[in-house]
Amino acid sequence: MRARGGTVRRDRVRLAAAHEERTGRRLHASHEGVNRSRWILALALLVSLLLPRQALATMRFPAGRAILFDPRDPKTVYVPATIGVLVSRDGGDSWRWICGRAIGMQADDEPRWVVTPKGTLVGATSAGVAVSRDGGCTFGFSGGPNAHVLSDLVLRKDGEIVGIGSIPQPGLVHDNHLVVSKDDARSFVVEGGPFDSTLHLESLAVAESDPARLYVVGVRGEGDARSAAFLVSSDRGMSWTERKLELARGESGAVIAAVDAKDANRVWVRTTAFGDVTTRLLLTTDAGKSWKKVFEAPSFVGFALAPDGATIFAGSREGLASSPTGTFAFTKGSQAEIQCLAHSGTALWACSTDRGGFFVGVSRNDGKSFDAKLHLDEIKGPLECPAESPVAKRCAAEWPKLRSALGLPESEEATASRGTGGPALRGRATRSGRARNPLAAAAGIVIVVTAGYYVLKRLGRGR
Repeated sequence: MRARGGTVRRDRVRLAAAHEERTGRRLHASHEGVNRSRWILALALLVSLLLPRQALATMRFPAGRAILFDPRDPKTVYVPATIGVLVSRDGGDSWRWICGRAIGMQADDEPRWVVTPKGTLVGATSAGVAVSRDGGCTFGFSGGPNAHVLSDLVLRKDGEIVGIGSIPQPGLVHDNHLVVSKDDARSFVVEGGPFDSTLHLESLAVAESDPARLYVVGVRGEGDARSAAFLVSSDRGMSWTERKLELARGESGAVIAAVDAKDANRVWVRTTAFGDVTTRLLLTTDAGKSWKKVFEAPSFVGFALAPDGATIFAGSREGLASSPTGTFAFTKGSQAEIQCLAHSGTALWACSTDRGGFFVGVSRNDGKSFDAKLHLDEIKGPLECPAESPVAKRCAAEWPKLRSALGLPESEEATASRGTGGPALRGRATRSGRARNPLAAAAGIVIVVTAGYYVLKRLGRGR
């Protein structure tokens, strides 16, 4: 009995020890979980401090969409972007900002813009055709808000503006029409013959050598059933002939990149896609009866045709490539990420990101290299306009948010937006050493999160 009682006591001791060990492990695990939770909360707080609050809440990543030049003044340059419109009056030496709110744009608008021979800035926004006749200080809507909601608009050589509207209706159909302005965007009238209502019209082009020739690209269907159509008119839009435009897997549509200035049958089309998908540059030499692929690249978005038509330039995330139009033997140029391209005389202009060394740059060696014309931290503030103008009132109020999101320093010159006369810009902007922009904030987050991960890992091993 004594032996049995000793065994029982030993068993009880072992059971008690095991219970204590299990309890200790649970307490340890609980304590470790609390510590890890504290670390995660601390990391989250640090991340929130690193990222500008406005950027987290409302800011779209800054990106240029086009480069436009005033026909009356080659030193006036407009760069429509996801943060509004950037303006230079001195050939790119200094830049000011027009906020989307002063234009009447919605937050996600990316309108197509033209500058007429009279210097009028015209954009096809989701709220109507926005027009400025004073260099960007004051905007109004042609015909009033929502009078003309256009998918695209283009400029004829004589200054006539042509646009296409494609308003969705119930049942996957669209109210499609062609509009024309012959009075410098003061009014638009519907012209031309009917379009197929199953098409959503996306892109428009006119032929410089044949004013009666028009081209439109439209898409129909959804998802994998989505298809594209290339429409041709030889009578100023009174009648249309539909021709096939094949989309590759992953492509969502197409835009007309250019029409050869000397040959109206020669048209360049760039396919589009949602996300980071390889897209193509297509060429037709017979007004859409047949097509040839001449270039493809991931995130291919930039295209320019040399004024003499002898060279094409294609820009993508991978950089710039160029080729003679007779051989399509592409050679690589600058490795900067290209988001838009435009020619002005002998100079090739480009939109990029600051990762590529510039936000706006210019090349005088056919794209082999670019000189920076603008970095994001060189924007000097809202466009200088009369005190009663919308830009002076609205953009001055919005500027602190953008400045904070981009990491720009405060200065009297940067915050001043009101002048006594029209728009005026002075001097080249100076880069501010260590400005904290969204890219820098993102890099900081990666570093902090990585460091935090290894700290947590070590804490787990230590326990």
